[in-house]
Amino acid sequence: MQKFRSKKDWWILGFIIAMTGLLIQLLLTMYAKGTMAQYPVHTLTYVLTIAVLWWPVWNTQYRVEADQLVITCMFLSWKIPLSSIQQVSPSTNSVSSPALSLDRLRIDYIKEGKAKFVLVSPKDKTAFCQALQRPS
Repeated sequence: MQKFRSKKDWWILGFIIAMTGLLIQLLLTMYAKGTMAQYPVHTLTYVLTIAVLWWPVWNTQYRVEADQLVITCMFLSWKIPLSSIQQVSPSTNSVSSPALSLDRLRIDYIKEGKAKFVLVSPKDKTAFCQALQRPS
């Protein structure tokens, strides 16, 4: 099994860091004013929002196993048999996908007789493509 992490664009990390900073500032203000206990729902919402912002940064990964590609992002998972992959091509499509960069690869595959695709952004695209082509 080979594991590949997602490449991360600077502007995505910048957005997450900025939002985290704003939420921490709100939490610190609430703490300083002594209002955290009065507004537990707000406090919990801010903390959970920070966790959800960082979750894809921590766990977006692509695993090439013996016979399948397993893509994980947050609570979502794709399992694509390597034999069903039709084509892998470069893409800058900005559609929502398990990729933290716009420097992406489009993976076209067949699922239940229908053409599908998923966009991924492995840090090492060359090694990732080689792993997909390696016979099982």
